[in-house]
Amino acid sequence: MKLLVLNCLLLTAGHYQIWAKESTSTQRIVGGVRLPIEATPWVASITVNGKFWCGASLITNKWLLTAAHCVHYPASYSVRAGSSSPYYNGQQRDVIRIYLHPGFNLNTLYHDIAILETREPFRLNRRVQLIKLPLSGLSVMPKRLQVAGWGSINPNITEALGQLQGTWVLPLEQGVCRYLYQQRNRIITNDMLCAAAADRDHCYGDSGGPLVHRGINYGIVSFAYGCANPYFPGVYTKVANYVNWIFEVLRTVAN
Repeated sequence: MKLLVLNCLLLTAGHYQIWAKESTSTQRIVGGVRLPIEATPWVASITVNGKFWCGASLITNKWLLTAAHCVHYPASYSVRAGSSSPYYNGQQRDVIRIYLHPGFNLNTLYHDIAILETREPFRLNRRVQLIKLPLSGLSVMPKRLQVAGWGSINPNITEALGQLQGTWVLPLEQGVCRYLYQQRNRIITNDMLCAAAADRDHCYGDSGGPLVHRGINYGIVSFAYGCANPYFPGVYTKVANYVNWIFEVLRTVAN
C-alpha cells in the first residue's frame, strides 16, 4: 500500500515519476560521468590536513560557498580549484575565515550553508571561473540541473574519488519531497530543494558542491538517505534564499 501511495504522489510531479523506478545501475556521483574541470570550472575541492573532504564553488576569486556541515568544526582547511583532481594540479589556497550561517543546525541541517575566504585570491582562467548566484528569493527552477563532485560512486563505499564526476538531476516538487522524508522523520523546509533522477544522485563526499544550470548555482549538496535511493531524493540548500545573507557577509568583511 505504501508503494501505491508513493507512485500516486510521484505521478503528480509530471515527468519526475521516472525517478521512482528501482535502481538497476551498479554506478552511483551516482550514475555520472567523468568531467574535465573546464566543464564546471567553478567547482573546487576542500581538503582537511591534506585529505579530501567536501566540494565548494567559487563566487569571487577569494570567496567560496559550501555546506556548513562540511566546515563546522575548527580544522586546517584548504581549497583547490582548476583541477579535476582534489589532490593534484590547479591552484591551492589556505582558508583563513569561515562564516557559518547563524541559523545552522547540525542535527537538522537547517541553513546548511557557509562562506569561505582564502588567504590569496585564485587566478581566473578557463579552468577557474566564478559561479553566478540566482536572483534572491527565486522559486522557479530549471527543468534539469547538473551536480558534480568527487564523492563516492558506490553507496556502500564512503571513499571519495580522485576524479571529478558529474550527472544531471531533475527538480522534485516540494510537497512530494516533504512526504517522502517524513518517513525518515526529516523535515524539508522552504530553504531546501530536492532533485533526483533514476539511478542518479550525489553521494558520500559530494557535500558542499553546487547544483548548477547555465553557470548559476541553485543549490548546495546537503544530504540524502543513501545514494540514488529511488524513494529519497537528494536534498540541497536553496541558494536563492540566502543571496541577501551572502552579500551581507561580503559587505561586512569589505568594510
